[in-house]
Amino acid sequence: MPLATPINDLFEAFFDLSALGGILFRPVQDAAGEVIDLAYERLNPAAQRMLALPECPAETFLVLYPHALTTGIFAFYCAAFRTGEARHGEFNYQYDGLDNYFHLAAQRVGERLLVSFTDTSEQPRSAVELALRESQAAERAARAEAERQRGELERVFEQAPLAIAVYRGPTYTIELANPTVARLWGRTREQLLGKGLFEALPEVAGLGYEELLDRVMATGVPHVAHAMEAQHDRNGHRETVYWDFVYVPMYAADGRIDGAMVVATEVTEQVRARRQVEQLNAVLETRVQQRTEELAALNQELTATNQELQQSNRQLTRTNVDLDTFVYTASHDLKAPITNIESITQALRETLPPAVQQDEMTAHLLTLLEQTTTRFQVTIDQLTDLSKLQLAHAGPAEPVNLAAVIESVRLDLAPAITAAHAQLTVEVAPDLLVSFSPANLRSAVYNLLSNAVKYRDLVRPAQVLVRAYPAGGRVVLEVRDNGLGLNAHQQSRLFGLFQRLHTHVEGTGVGLYTTKRLVENGGGTVAVASQVDAGTTFTLTFPA
Repeated sequence: MPLATPINDLFEAFFDLSALGGILFRPVQDAAGEVIDLAYERLNPAAQRMLALPECPAETFLVLYPHALTTGIFAFYCAAFRTGEARHGEFNYQYDGLDNYFHLAAQRVGERLLVSFTDTSEQPRSAVELALRESQAAERAARAEAERQRGELERVFEQAPLAIAVYRGPTYTIELANPTVARLWGRTREQLLGKGLFEALPEVAGLGYEELLDRVMATGVPHVAHAMEAQHDRNGHRETVYWDFVYVPMYAADGRIDGAMVVATEVTEQVRARRQVEQLNAVLETRVQQRTEELAALNQELTATNQELQQSNRQLTRTNVDLDTFVYTASHDLKAPITNIESITQALRETLPPAVQQDEMTAHLLTLLEQTTTRFQVTIDQLTDLSKLQLAHAGPAEPVNLAAVIESVRLDLAPAITAAHAQLTVEVAPDLLVSFSPANLRSAVYNLLSNAVKYRDLVRPAQVLVRAYPAGGRVVLEVRDNGLGLNAHQQSRLFGLFQRLHTHVEGTGVGLYTTKRLVENGGGTVAVASQVDAGTTFTLTFPA
C-alpha cells in the first residue's frame, strides 16, 4: 500500500535504501490469539539479497525456516510482538541453506512486526567466531562419527550369526541379548532381558555354567569352552545341545568387574555328527570284509545281467528293424492293389449303365467301396509316415514362428471348422519362436487341432482354445477343447499305436502316436488332461 505522507515516503525510501535487511511480517494467530507463524508482507532489497528471497514470498516464515523454532528465533519474534518492546539479539543459524551469525532487531508496529537484521556472510569473521565455528563443526563431526560407530556396533550385534549376551551383577542379570542368542535359547528377548540368567533359563542350572561365571568374575580371566553340554526348552520340549563359547569379564567405570559377556555358537550338529562318525567307523570296520564279499558276488551277477541285457538289446534291435521293414514293405506293396481297386471302382462308375448305377443297392455298394478304398489309402499313407518316423529322428531344428504355423493349419482346417460350427480362439504372441523342425511342428499342431474339431461333443457348440507362452526357458503350447473327453483308462491308452478310443469317427489310431514321437524326438514333451463330457487339454513343450 503506498504511504500518503512525506514522512511515510521518507520511511519507505529509507526502508528500500538501507544496507540492513528489513522485513515486515504479519503474524498468523490461532483462535486463542497465539502467534503460530509469520507471513511475509515485504522484504527490502538488502533482505532479498541476503536471504535470496523475493520481495513478498508466498511461504510463511516457519515453512522456509523450520529450525527457527529450535534456535529460538521464532520465540524472539513472538516476544517482541507480544510485549511491544524493541528486542535485540544475536543468533547463529546454520540450517535451511543459511550459515551465518545474525544480529536481529524486532519491533511491533501496529498489527505488524518490523525486523531489521545484518549477517556476517559478507564480513570478515573474528578469530573467536572462526574458532567457535570450527569447534562446533568438529563437535558435529565427532558426534556424527560416534553415532555412525554406535549404529554399526548395533547392527553387528543385531545381525551377528553368533549368540551374544551381556550379564550384570551377582545374579547375572541379562542386560543385552541379540536375536541369535534368544532364538537358540528358545526364548524371546522380552522373556530374557532384566532377568537373572538362571531365572530365565532354569534348565541350565546345575550344569556347571554358574561356577564358570563365578570364576571369571572372581579372577578376571576369560574362559573358553568347547562342546559343553546344555539343556534348552525349544518348541515345547527340552533338547540337549552343545556350545562352543567364551566368557569375557565386563568392567565398570571404576575398574570393578561387574558382569560378563558371552559369545557362543551352537555345535550340536557337529558333536552329533562326530559321534555318529565314530560309531559308523566302528561298525564299518566290522562290515568291510562282509561287504567286499557281497560286492564280489554282486559283480558276478551284474556281469551276467549285463550280458543278458546286451543279448536282449540286440534281439530287440533286430525285431525293430524287421518290424520297420515289414511296415514299410507292406505299405509299399499294398499301394498298387489299392490303386487298382480304386481304378476298377472308377471304371464301374463310368461303364455301368445308368439304370444299374441308379439302383439303390448298387450305388450304396459303390459308395462303400470308395470309402473303404479311401480309408485304406489313408492308413497306408500313415503307415508310410510311421515307417519314416521309426527310421529317422526329427528334422533339423530351426527358429520357427509358432503363430504362423498355427495360422497355416487353421487355414487348412477352415472347411472342417466351419462345417463343425466350431469357435477357434488363438492366444499366441506374433513373435513367439520355438526351436524345432518346421514340418514336424506343423504335423503336431495339425493333428491336435483336427482332433479337437473331429471329437467334438454334438450337444454343445464346439470351442477350441490354442494358447502359447514362454516358461522356464521353453515354450508351452496348450490346445484345449470342450469335446467328448476321456476317462482315466482311455487316457492311459491315448498315445498307443493304432489306439482308437472313439469309434463313431473315422480314424486309424496313428496320429497321436506320431505326434508324441515327433515332439519327444525334437526334445519336447507331451501331456494330456481330460474329463469325460468336459473336454481335453493337450500340453506340449518345445525348446525355445
